[in-house]
This record gives sequence, structure tokens and C-alpha cells, in this order.
Amino acid sequence: MDVKNTIWSEYPKLRASLTKVQKLMKQQVGIKNEDIKSAIFDLFDAGGKMLRPAYLLMFADFTTMDNKHKIALAASVEMLHTATLIHDDIVDQADTRRGVETLSKKYNPSIAVYAGDYLFVAVFKLLAKYSFDLPNLTKNIGSIERLLGGELGQLNKHFDFEQTMDDYLQNISGKTGELFAMSSSIAPLITKQVHLSELAYNIGMDIGIAFQIMDDYLDYASNSKTLGKPVHEDIKQGIFSAPVLFALKINHEHVKALIQNEQFDEVYTFIQESGALTKTKDLAKDYTNKALRLINKLPEGDTRDNLSTITKKLLERNL
Repeated sequence: MDVKNTIWSEYPKLRASLTKVQKLMKQQVGIKNEDIKSAIFDLFDAGGKMLRPAYLLMFADFTTMDNKHKIALAASVEMLHTATLIHDDIVDQADTRRGVETLSKKYNPSIAVYAGDYLFVAVFKLLAKYSFDLPNLTKNIGSIERLLGGELGQLNKHFDFEQTMDDYLQNISGKTGELFAMSSSIAPLITKQVHLSELAYNIGMDIGIAFQIMDDYLDYASNSKTLGKPVHEDIKQGIFSAPVLFALKINHEHVKALIQNEQFDEVYTFIQESGALTKTKDLAKDYTNKALRLINKLPEGDTRDNLSTITKKLLERNL
């Protein structure tokens, strides 16, 4: 990924740090198997937003942590995120991610599994290398456990037409919110700034939830070319995100029948025409506003301003 050509171009200091993060990530891939190494590098270079390390770096600016340790933490978080994406694509049998072939499609599922597993190991090797102590590693493990819980919660709700919006929000809190929350709070936690860490955790969770809701919104507001991945994939697998749940609430029996009869184009059209997308965008806006109110409790300055601006931009993105 060329960090220069992303949303970070407006933030030169942050962009320079993210470039260092990506360089360190590649340095940690010391595996001798060239297929697995190439697979990992392909995903590193595929154009991810680098949001989680960016939020980590911004919140770390409120601490006394030195730059070397900030970069290492940010790299570990992005490698962890990348590992979860690899495994998600295997489970979902997805063919594309970020507009390019997934590792399991380009290589094979075995290579993808090994690549994801290797990155999990690389995360903890990097944390140990920079002498982050056991309590902080334990905090990371707890976050990973809650992340997995969100994925399993989603799996348990496949084709469940009675699931509620609360079920959905609980699942995405683990699936997506937890990693944003951990990214935001881990530097203050390590530097023993307990109040800041708790505040950052809550901000990160709200941002993560809003981000996932917008991802689900874009699944139905975009096309495959714009989004960089096939549309309709979630609903074909029985995953009912916010737009589908709102559509079911508007006309439960009609939408249920369309899904059961695999009339996915008709579901797509109903979601676009029924107001379900507007309700989804409003829900994302609610969580964004919650995050912004909490961000206003942070110390004044450029970092707080940047956090607010970037968080607002995530609500208006189109990919």
C-alpha cells in the first residue's frame, strides 16, 4: 500500500508514522516459505485503510510512550487485523477483498490458513520483542477472545429471521468494535493512564460499531466495482446486517419470503426503496455522534481535532 495516496495525505505526521508501521510489519515476516510470504505481502500491499493503527497512534499521542514503541504497537494491531481478514475470507469462501483476489482464491485455502496463523504468531513475537509486559498481552488476548465471540455470535444467527437489532449490535461490538477499542486504549493502558484508557476504549468501541454499520450500509448502497468485493454475499450466507434487519422490520413476511426464495436482487431493491438504508445511515450517525461527544472530553489540541475530523469522514465514505 502506498500510504501517500490514502486519506492520510492530509495528515503528514500520521502518514509518515503509518509508512513506518507498514515497513515494520514487513520486517516481521521472516517465514522461509515463499508462497506464504508472498501471500502476506500481497495483503499488506492491497490498499487497506490502516485505520486501527492510525487510531492507536493518535491516542498514543496523549501518552508518554516513545515513538519506537508506538510504531511497534500499531504494527502489531494491523497484523492482527490482517490475520482476522485472512481467516474471515476462508470461512466466507470469498473470492475478492479490497478489489483483488483473496489469498485463498489466489493461492489456496491451505496457504491462506498458514498465512493467517503465522501473522498471529508474528503479533506476539513483536510485542515480546519490544518488552510489552504480560498484563498488557493478557489484555490483548481478552480482546481477541471478544472479537472471536462476535464472529461466533454472527455465525449462530445465520438465517435467523427473529434476530433483533440488539443481537446485531452485540455481534459487531465483538467482531469490529473490539479491535478499534483495543487499538485506541492500549497505549494509555500500557502507560498506566487508567482514566484515559477507559475513555479511549469507549471511543474506539463507538467508532468501530459505526464503521461496521457503514460497511453494511455500503454493501447495499454500492456496486461490486465501487466496493471492491461482491455485493449480496452476506445475505446469501444468511448474515442479516442492519439494512436487512430494518427491511425485515418494515415488511417482515415479504422480505423473509424473498430471502428464502433466494431473490437477492429483489431484496437489494427493496432495501434501497423502503427507507432501510436511511435508517442504517442514521444508526451509524448515532454511534459516530456518541464517539464525537466522548472525543470532546480529551485534551484540546491538534490530535483531538484530527480524531474528530477523521471520525466524521468515516461516516461519509463510499468504500
